[in-house]
Amino acid sequence: MNFHLLEVNQNCNQNESEHKVVKTNLPTAFETDIWVAMNRATRRIQSEISAALKEAGLPPLKWYDLLWSLERHGGQLRPFELAQDTIFEQSNLSHLSKRLAAEGLVEFVEFGSDRRGKVLKITSKGRDLRKRMWSIYGPMLHERMRAFGEVDGWRAFIEAELDQASPG
Repeated sequence: MNFHLLEVNQNCNQNESEHKVVKTNLPTAFETDIWVAMNRATRRIQSEISAALKEAGLPPLKWYDLLWSLERHGGQLRPFELAQDTIFEQSNLSHLSKRLAAEGLVEFVEFGSDRRGKVLKITSKGRDLRKRMWSIYGPMLHERMRAFGEVDGWRAFIEAELDQASPG
C-alpha cells in the first residue's frame, strides 16, 4: 500500500506545514516513471541485441529464450512448463517449437507412458547454437546492465531513459 501526500497547507505566520496523507493501492508517479523507463530500456536493449544477432547471421532472440529455458531445466520440458517459464503465448510457443524442431535444434519426445503427452528436448545442435548466440548476447547484456548499475539511483535511470527516448 502506498501513502501519498494529498495536500500541504502552509501556515506562513508559524512556518509550519500541515500534511494530509491518504492510503492508496495506486502507483505513485515515481513508481510509474520507473515502470515506463524499465519497459523502454528493455525494448531498446532487446532491439540492440537482436540487431547484433542478425548481423552475425544468427537467429532471433526469441530462439535463444526457448533454448535457454530448456537447457537450464535439464534439457527438456513439457510444453505447458515451457510456456510457464517463458513469456511466450501458447500458440506462439507451438509455432516456434515446430520451427526449432524443423531446424534440428529441439525434438519432441513422448512423455513417459503417456503417448499423447510430449516433451520438448534440446538437441546438441540446439545447445551449440545457444552458446554461439550467448557469445554476442551475454557481453551486450552485461554492458547494458552494468551501465544501469553505475547510475545514482532510479531518478538518474529514468532521466537517462527519457534522454534515450527523446528525438535527437
